[in-house]
Amino acid sequence: CGDVPQQIRAPSGVITSPGWPLGYPAMMNCSWYIRANPGEIITISFKDFDVQGSHQCSSDWLTVGAYKSIEDYRACGPSIPKPYISSQNHIWIKFHTDDSVTGKGFRLSYVTGKPEEPSCDWYQFHCANGKCIPDTWKCNTLDECGDNSDEEPCERAIPPTAFFQPCDYDQFQCLSRYTRIYTCLPESLKCDRNIDCLDLEDEIDCDIPSYVEKLKNFFGAFSSPNYPDYYPPGSNCTWLIDTGDRRKVILRFTDFKLDGTGYGDYVKVYDGLEENPRRLLRVLTAFDTRAPVTLVSSSGQIRVHFFADKVNAARGFNATYQVDGFCLPWEIPCGGNWGCYTEQQRCDGYWHCPNGRDETNCTLCQKDEFPCSRNGVCYPRSDRCNYQNHCPNGSDEKNCFVCQPGNFHCKNNRCVFESWVCDSQDDCGDGSDEENCPVIVPTRVITAAVIGSLICGLLLVIALGCTCKLYSLRMFERRSFETQLSRVEAELLRREAPPSYGQLIAQGLIPPVEDFPVCSASQVCKIKFTIRYF
Repeated sequence: CGDVPQQIRAPSGVITSPGWPLGYPAMMNCSWYIRANPGEIITISFKDFDVQGSHQCSSDWLTVGAYKSIEDYRACGPSIPKPYISSQNHIWIKFHTDDSVTGKGFRLSYVTGKPEEPSCDWYQFHCANGKCIPDTWKCNTLDECGDNSDEEPCERAIPPTAFFQPCDYDQFQCLSRYTRIYTCLPESLKCDRNIDCLDLEDEIDCDIPSYVEKLKNFFGAFSSPNYPDYYPPGSNCTWLIDTGDRRKVILRFTDFKLDGTGYGDYVKVYDGLEENPRRLLRVLTAFDTRAPVTLVSSSGQIRVHFFADKVNAARGFNATYQVDGFCLPWEIPCGGNWGCYTEQQRCDGYWHCPNGRDETNCTLCQKDEFPCSRNGVCYPRSDRCNYQNHCPNGSDEKNCFVCQPGNFHCKNNRCVFESWVCDSQDDCGDGSDEENCPVIVPTRVITAAVIGSLICGLLLVIALGCTCKLYSLRMFERRSFETQLSRVEAELLRREAPPSYGQLIAQGLIPPVEDFPVCSASQVCKIKFTIRYF
């Protein structure tokens, strides 16, 4: 939280308020910016929500919108907001708190994907409108599909009826996890850390596994309680890895399957032994089932915290760790500090060593050649990582630790042409080719501006020409009119106006006429008309 928003590019994940579920601090402003691949949309599903309520959510609030300054909706209070489905490949999430009462906070899950897919992965549900959502979102009373196809029809667990045959004194009633019908199980199966009941009746009120385990070797492995069977609900375990070496620790989750119902189960990995939110490397949830997941610390210490609610359970996880550059007993060193590889990774067509030691001197290829995976085709070093597929399956362009000259090395170990860097297109797939780029106006915008300027300039020249021509014609007509009028005016000015008829009679120049008024030049004459009737 702060002035800089958290940039999120992962295809799925979980976002929680600071301090969740123990309560969020006051006077905070947090923001998250989620960006998906072009052509994809983002779906948000709130799993837990407890934010201070107020009129129009003016005290504490959470907003979601496609733009930083525009919010699509604002939420507060104890009710879980409805799912949000974006119309673009990016969204903004903002969380604000004032200096008064606080609440438990919020927890939301998000996934990215195309609006329509012909098929979905095995762990996903295919909506009627073609959208793919996590299978755990089905039948949770929330419309994440957008057409409610994930909520109808949904089969609910049928509670035991009054006609159910009672169990013996040394048995208990259970909705069997295997047959999915109510049956009687021995009391000895209760609290044995093995889930036998679909409703968790045999493990729900047992002692909660809660412990802290310290791991101090250069390498090792650990797993969730009762792995590979279901972990007990309510598990709360911590592993403190302290290798005693300054080199980084590589943590790999080789198998990962958590439950996503209820409040949700999670694994938090910290860079160091302290539970410091600022050093949180990642939060793994039910949406991170695509193992393996690899995390790297900045030192020789890592803290792993596993929490499970009491609502449901799953298989759990298995993890290994090792010091960076230290090879396990069953691994072969690449040489120097370039890592290790196993015998199964030898000559498999994929580089596991940056120097390619695991792919050299393979029997199928000649000297200084490397094999493609599966096809038996070989290629020279010059065809390695040049953004040109030499292998039919493109294995020569995967795991690129170094790119050929004229190519850019992406953070996800892909190579793209250098001319594609900072062209406003995500060619790497992780956006690394567009990072730290100066603000440059795209070429198409410059071209459109130049063409528009030329057209506007041409229209301006035409308008000026027409204006000048019209002005010339107007001036010519005015000069002609002024010349004729001046002659007439000069002639009229030289002449005196003739006297009126009354003035001529008054001066005696003409005889008077009957009934014609006689007046001087300074008098006002009144005309008298005589109407004669015939």
